[in-house]
Amino acid sequence: MRVAVLGRGISGLAAAHFLARAGHDVVAIDPAAEPGGLMRSERIDGFLCEVGPQALLDGPAETRQLITDAGLEPRLLRAQPAARRRFIHARGRLQALPGSPIALVRSGLLSWRGKLRLLREPFLRSGAPDGDETVLAFATRRFGEEAARALVATAVVGIYAGDAAELSAPSALPRLAALERAHGSVIRGAIKQRRGGGTFGKPVSFPDGLQELARALDRELGARRIVAAAEHIERDGQGWRVAISGGAAPIDADAVVIATSSSPAAALLDRLAPAAASSLRRVRKASAAVVCLGFRAADIGIDLRAYGFLVARDPAVGGGPSTVLGCQYESSVFSDRAPAGAVLLRAILGGTFDPGIADESDDAIRARTVADLRRLAGLTREPDFVRIWRHRDAIPQYALGHAALVAAADADLARHPGLHLIGHTLRGVGLNDCIAAAAALARQIS
Repeated sequence: MRVAVLGRGISGLAAAHFLARAGHDVVAIDPAAEPGGLMRSERIDGFLCEVGPQALLDGPAETRQLITDAGLEPRLLRAQPAARRRFIHARGRLQALPGSPIALVRSGLLSWRGKLRLLREPFLRSGAPDGDETVLAFATRRFGEEAARALVATAVVGIYAGDAAELSAPSALPRLAALERAHGSVIRGAIKQRRGGGTFGKPVSFPDGLQELARALDRELGARRIVAAAEHIERDGQGWRVAISGGAAPIDADAVVIATSSSPAAALLDRLAPAAASSLRRVRKASAAVVCLGFRAADIGIDLRAYGFLVARDPAVGGGPSTVLGCQYESSVFSDRAPAGAVLLRAILGGTFDPGIADESDDAIRARTVADLRRLAGLTREPDFVRIWRHRDAIPQYALGHAALVAAADADLARHPGLHLIGHTLRGVGLNDCIAAAAALARQIS
């Protein structure tokens, strides 16, 4: 079967790879000269900056298979031991995220009442509602209000740059919701899953950054890669025809996989599958800025023996307004991210909490970032190196009713055999989610 894959972000590249491995004749169409979409790595002045996602998790089988198939297993970098420590800024200071029951007891993140309520979770009845519920409502019901606001809502900031009170628990945190459904308790389910060997895995990357994976998969495509934009899709007998930019001949295929970002995907689907196009457009997206800060000296006033920190937003747990949503200590997580004796930090700003951040000047973003790092983490030096990247409308927000949007898109596409839609707008914002969806699609088409 000939399959046209539109898009060379991680969804499109993974789909093309798994489809080719299944024996299909694959062609990948994308206007970008560089592969990877949001997955982009740039080495500048000796600092390796991740413009988009910073790491993969090595737990899912599909991710491990993709890395092995791409020939990158010998180049795999695992997070350094210091990265096991993570912090949340709450109650006026950085607090270590508890990694064990003993650490939880000692933690200042929760009051004694909050700790005791959290420890009751395995003994509570399920009580899951029949309909949708927000992440904050789900977490409050399971873990108590204090843990929900301090731990779960802050974790959501790190994943979605969004508000737990607005996102759908079954859509935004499907694994946690599934643990409750299957085991009656999130904690009991997680313990059983861990004993059975099922984990999310640990952070991994490559010496030249995550884009190494995208480049390896892109090289694999060879002559099957077309650098052009898909402008139009139409049914052609039992197959499909894709018109492309630049006056080139259209591409005929038995199946088409749309793996572009949401706006071009919706435009391609407007005439064929208007309900699917509408679903894509109705998903709200958050904008963000990524700020990499390099320091030629390691003594910057911050305890860098950690992965980094997230900032609690909820005043009920001592959170508050902050331009910086979180900061990763890049040179503490993976080796060779900075020149010898230097360190690299990466701050994420904006999200739904500060939607205009991407429109501010570089000088304003730099000043706000440095001021927040001084206040939150104790930064004592000015950076020697700063680079800023803006991602407008880049992070989907799976709000209440998101599952209905996905169902409507699926029902509309079902009317068009051979037309498929994947990508992070509808099903999972993480790289691992995109890879898993691509592998599942390849199995479906096979």
